[in-house]
Order: sequence, then structure tokens, then C-alpha cells
Amino acid sequence: MEKFVSLEISFVKKHYFKHILLALLFAILSGAVVSFKNLNELQSARVMEMYVSILGIILFTPLFMPEQDREIWRLEQSKKLSVVNLYILRILTAVIFLLATVSIFIIIMRQNNCEFPVLKLWIFSVCEILFLGSIGFFVSAVTNQVVLGYMAAIMYYMINFGATEYLKKLALFQVMRLGKYDFWYYMLAVSVLLFAAGISIREIRSKK
Repeated sequence: MEKFVSLEISFVKKHYFKHILLALLFAILSGAVVSFKNLNELQSARVMEMYVSILGIILFTPLFMPEQDREIWRLEQSKKLSVVNLYILRILTAVIFLLATVSIFIIIMRQNNCEFPVLKLWIFSVCEILFLGSIGFFVSAVTNQVVLGYMAAIMYYMINFGATEYLKKLALFQVMRLGKYDFWYYMLAVSVLLFAAGISIREIRSKK
């Protein structure tokens, strides 16, 4: 396990740190883009769903970035490492930063007199962001092109501005549109499936 932890630390330092910085910068500059003061429940949901949800794209899409380098991919194959553990650690790292950042946004809004059910919005926001991030993660896994992962996740995000009725339970922006929170478990379930499928695809390819 120490070997995987060492690889994860190396991944964060060499490849992922800039994405963490981007997420932090995104959070720091958020006050200049959207208001966090005296929001009602639907307005608070709008902030989380239309703005904070982009964190999923930033944090989860680039997790296969090192393997775009053929030399790194061949090295991993030659060592016959189980990439399952490797990618699970990367996902857990991204999830930790996601949970921390969402919590920071929730705390800031509460301190600025925003009214909303804290636990419900926190859970739904985390699941929605995970879902959006899992799309970029999966496409990157299949294509081995992080750029295509970004494009797929951004395209899904944009589609939700005009075609939510076709996406049913997996449509974004459901709290701010409908005031309902009971869609989170569908998004969480699909997120888990996409993460698992992406990892499985990479594991199969690593054995070839």
C-alpha cells in the first residue's frame, strides 16, 4: 500500500496540484461573480448548482492525465501494478477536496444570512458535482484524452440549460427549478457506476 500512497503523492505534486489551485482560486474569486448574501432557498441552490457544480469538472476529469504520456502508461503496465488501487486513491483525493470546498461554500452562505436546509443542500450538491465529474472521468478513461473528458462534461452541463426535461432524474439544476432534493441518490448511483466502469476499463487495458 505504501507504494500506491507514494505514487499518489507524486501524482498530486506533478500533475494534480495545479487543478487543486484552480479549485481554490475558483472558490476565492466566487464572491466577485455571485452574491452570497441574504439568499433564499432557491437562490442558494442556484449558486451551488450553476456555479459550484463546475468543481466536478475541474477535480475529476484530469485524474487520468499522467497516463496520456505513453512512457508513464508503459511503465505502469511493465510494473504490473493494479491500477484499481491507484485510481481509487486519486478519486478519494478529489472527493476530499470536493467535500472541503462544498462545505466552505455552505458555511460562507450561512454566515451571510442565506436561508436553506443545510444538510439537504450539502448532500445534493456533493452528489450533483460527483455526477458531473464522473462524466468527464469516464470519457477520459475510455478515450485516454482528458480534453475529450472536459468537452463531454461541459457539453452535458450546457445541455441542461435547455433540455432538462429529456434528462429526467439525471438533469442538473433540479433544486433551483423544482425545489426538490430527492434526485440525489440517482446521481450518486450513476456516479459510482461511471467511476467503477472507468476504472475497470483502465484495469483491462493495463493488462494488455
